[in-house]
Amino acid sequence: MSCYHLSRLLFDLKMSESRVKQAQADLEAVMGEYDLTSEEKDALRAGDPRKLRQLGVHGMLCLYIKRLHPDFRDNIYWTQK
Repeated sequence: MSCYHLSRLLFDLKMSESRVKQAQADLEAVMGEYDLTSEEKDALRAGDPRKLRQLGVHGMLCLYIKRLHPDFRDNIYWTQK
């Protein structure tokens, strides 16, 4: 399992606004830049932090998948680094 790469993608979503915009435009292309399993890709597509946590990602980092969801994009939480 490539938990490192999955965690790295989520960390990049945390730290880089440009990466968030890229993922919003084409998540498949962004996922292709990381060494992810099909199970990890499915979890990212689902946008469910609980699924990501089950794959070994730290609980706080899992939340950054929500940056891609329209209902959560303007949450003040994302400005806290």
